[in-house]
Amino acid sequence: MENFNYIPAILSGDRVLLQRMYAGLFPAIRQMVNDHVGTEEDAKDIFQDAVIVIYEMAKKPGFQLTSKFSTLFYGIGRNLWMSRRQKRSNSEVTILDHAKYIPDESQNIDLLEVERGKLFYKTLRLLGEDCQKLLQLFFQKQSMDEIAQEMGFASEGYARRRKSQCKDRLVELIKKDAVFPELQTA
Repeated sequence: MENFNYIPAILSGDRVLLQRMYAGLFPAIRQMVNDHVGTEEDAKDIFQDAVIVIYEMAKKPGFQLTSKFSTLFYGIGRNLWMSRRQKRSNSEVTILDHAKYIPDESQNIDLLEVERGKLFYKTLRLLGEDCQKLLQLFFQKQSMDEIAQEMGFASEGYARRRKSQCKDRLVELIKKDAVFPELQTA
């Protein structure tokens, strides 16, 4: 696995660096999942879930990377996979000796938050490209004036109205998803 800090790429959605991250880190995740009776699809899901976990961790104030990014990523992926396997089999999970080191940041993973994040990003992709871009700019804390300029809107006021419409549509789609009630009450 390569040693590069992809956190800025995850936070900004830099597609080029995210593709590089996938190429560099996915083989290890796939191998780990395959070694523990998983499929290629399982490995892809775990990879995506690990990205969401890191995104959520990195957004928290005071977050600092205290290990190699690849170590953190692999540890999170491993925890997610073992948790998923345990849910499937309802049995004890044995951690192999060679994989006992997992960085501190990954030990407090809130799996409910991971599932909520998955629902959010899955639903966000259902919106049109303009709404996706507008909301991403908003989540990156750009001012409404900057968003209006970047999106080519005539005014900041229109940008605000458009953001509100996109946000309302996103909330509506999330609430219509079959897993929403389960994630809301958990």
